[in-house]
Amino acid sequence: MHNDSVYGEPGLYVTPKVRCLVYKKRISDDLYLMLCGVEHCLPDYYFHTTDRPGYHLHVIMQGRGTLSVNGKETDLHFGQMFMTKPGEETWYKADAEDPWVYCWMAFDGSIAQKCVEEAGFVKGVNVLDCHVDTRHFYSIVSKVLDQAELTPSNVYSRTGHLLEFISTAVHSNYESERHIRKTHQYPADDYVTYAADFIRGNYATAKIGDVAKYVGLHRSYLTNLFKAKMGVSPQEYLMQCKLNQACKLLEETENPIQEISRQIGYDNPLTFSKTFKSFYGVSPREYRRTHRSNPNEPFEADSN
Repeated sequence: MHNDSVYGEPGLYVTPKVRCLVYKKRISDDLYLMLCGVEHCLPDYYFHTTDRPGYHLHVIMQGRGTLSVNGKETDLHFGQMFMTKPGEETWYKADAEDPWVYCWMAFDGSIAQKCVEEAGFVKGVNVLDCHVDTRHFYSIVSKVLDQAELTPSNVYSRTGHLLEFISTAVHSNYESERHIRKTHQYPADDYVTYAADFIRGNYATAKIGDVAKYVGLHRSYLTNLFKAKMGVSPQEYLMQCKLNQACKLLEETENPIQEISRQIGYDNPLTFSKTFKSFYGVSPREYRRTHRSNPNEPFEADSN
C-alpha cells in the first residue's frame, strides 16, 4: 500500500506485493518526482485519501478496480489510466476476483498542472484509456526503482524518467485525439457549435459528460476544441449560461432566490449565491435591487 503515512521517509520500500520509492530531493521547483511504484494489489485492497498533495498517475497493467473522486465512482480495467489531483477526495479499490496491478508516479511543481492537462486530464477528467503499450510505463517506473541509491547521477536520471513517463501519457492522449480526428469527419467548429447549443438548451440539468456524449467526442478532446474556439471550457460556459439566466430571472420575475437557484440547476441556494457573487461581485439580492425592471415594486424578503 502506497499510503503516505506508511511511506513517510525517503527510501525504497519492498514487500512481496509492492515496490515503492519515496523521494523528497528535487533539483527544480518546476517539476519534481514525489514517489513511484508498482503494486500487485490483494483482492478488495482499498486506499482512501483526502486532499493528497501532488498529481498521482496510475497505469493499470492487469485486472480491475473502482475509483471514486469526490463521490463519483468509475469501474476501471486493464489498459486504462487514472489520475488523482490535489484538492480531491479519492478512494480506489481492487476488484475482489480480478484485483488490479498498476504502476504509478506522483509528481508536483509549478508546471505539473499543465503537464497533466497536456496528457488529457483536464478539469473533471480523472480517467483515460491508454493508447500506448502499458509496458512502456512499467519500464520507466522500473528504471527508477532500480536506481534507488541517492547519487548525483540518479537524481538527474529520476527527473529524466519522470519527464519520459509524462511524455508517454501525453503521447497516449495525442494518439487518442488522432483517432478521434480520423473517425469524426465534421469540422471542429461544428462540434463546438453543437456543444454550445446543447448547453444553452439544457443548462439546468446538463453535465459536461452529457455534452460530450451528445456530440460524440471524448470529454478531454471536446474541452480542448471548445477552449480553442470559445476561450473558456465547457464547464465555464455552462456556469455562464446558468448565471445569465439567473440574471434574467432576477430582473424580470418575483421568484424567490431559492426558486431561481433551483430553476438554473443549483440544488443548494447558498452555493448559487456564492457562485453568483464570485462572478458578478454582488449577491443575487443586491443584483435584483439594482437591476429589476420596476425598482418601485416591493422587494422580496430573502436572506441570500
